Amino acid sequence: MAMVVKKEKEVSLKSSEKMVKVSTRVKSKAKKAVERAENTFPLNKVKDNASYAEFFKESQNPALIAQYVRTYQFNQRKGNAQTKTRGDVAGSGRKPWKQKGTGRSRVGSIRTPVWRHGGVSHGPVAKDWSLKMPKKMKSKVFLIELSNKVLKAKAFYVEEFKISEGRTKEVLALIKGWNLFGRLLLVISKANQNLQRGASNLVNVQVVDYKNLNAYQLLRANAVIFEKDALDKVKEKYD
Repeated sequence: MAMVVKKEKEVSLKSSEKMVKVSTRVKSKAKKAVERAENTFPLNKVKDNASYAEFFKESQNPALIAQYVRTYQFNQRKGNAQTKTRGDVAGSGRKPWKQKGTGRSRVGSIRTPVWRHGGVSHGPVAKDWSLKMPKKMKSKVFLIELSNKVLKAKAFYVEEFKISEGRTKEVLALIKGWNLFGRLLLVISKANQNLQRGASNLVNVQVVDYKNLNAYQLLRANAVIFEKDALDKVKEKYD
């Protein structure tokens, strides 16, 4: 019995040593990835660049922002619950039996809501919840929120997002190198499949093309990071 216990102890010690070696190897790899991310993708504050800071300085308008958020959220809503009335249900419109003389109750159609497989009376009807807002007002809200991010030093830019393998750990290493927290919005100037694939598993990271960027995404994000080309194109669009 003593020999068995000794062997078990030796096995457990060997396995624990292996686990320690593996964990240290993983930590060293992660550390290298973070260092590589820090060296490759330095963050620049938009606020520190005079050409951008002077452009994105729109004054606040809480009422306009509230109106935009209400419009956006209503437009995401779909009123698709709808029941069939007696006019929509399939079936004959013929009177099942004559009005009098049969001893049965009066019935005008087999599609009556009183009968099984008949129509539904006073049921829900599909409703259009969409609201409209002028384009100039939407553009105003976009500039207001982007200016707010720049003012609070929550808007950054990098030269380019370079992800070699498109793996989640690469994007995580990149974010850890930036030392940013909360919801992050990465704005790209052109299609970047590696970045999009790597960030798809991360709940708090959203990758969006500058053409599809809207004010609601800026409002939800804690920080926004642009590619330099994307930031230039956004500036050019609203100039």
